[in-house]
Amino acid sequence: MTNVYPWLGLVFRAFVGGYFVYAAVPKIMEPLAFATSIAHYGIMPSWAVHGYALIVSWLELVAGIALVTGLRVRASSAICGLLLVMFTVAVAYAVVLGLKIDCGCFGSQGGDEVSWFKVSKNTVMIAMCAYLWWKPTTAFSLDHGLLGKRS
Repeated sequence: MTNVYPWLGLVFRAFVGGYFVYAAVPKIMEPLAFATSIAHYGIMPSWAVHGYALIVSWLELVAGIALVTGLRVRASSAICGLLLVMFTVAVAYAVVLGLKIDCGCFGSQGGDEVSWFKVSKNTVMIAMCAYLWWKPTTAFSLDHGLLGKRS
């Protein structure tokens, strides 16, 4: 039986990495809209919102591209996982407070309203990142080649 782990890792890498790239681009294109979404949560001081919006959106893009290409899978999955934990805590906080706001996931391009369903979707992606951190050897990876074998 063929080892399915490298292929499962490829699917997780493509999904999470692709999601991060897709989410980062509109935030980078319109940083003010993303900063406004962050401010709606009411979690951080207003002086920190714009810097956070710039740094996080570029970090999402770089980590997402690294995951998609299979470059430094363990590190990029850890970064994506930690960002997802941070986002999930913010969404859960907003749900508990009863805020009726957009999650801000895709900048002004729209996103889900904060909800427990959004928290559960993020939790699944956190689990995918944890798997990739645990088993970073995946198929079609810059780190490990075509079939996920160490060179």
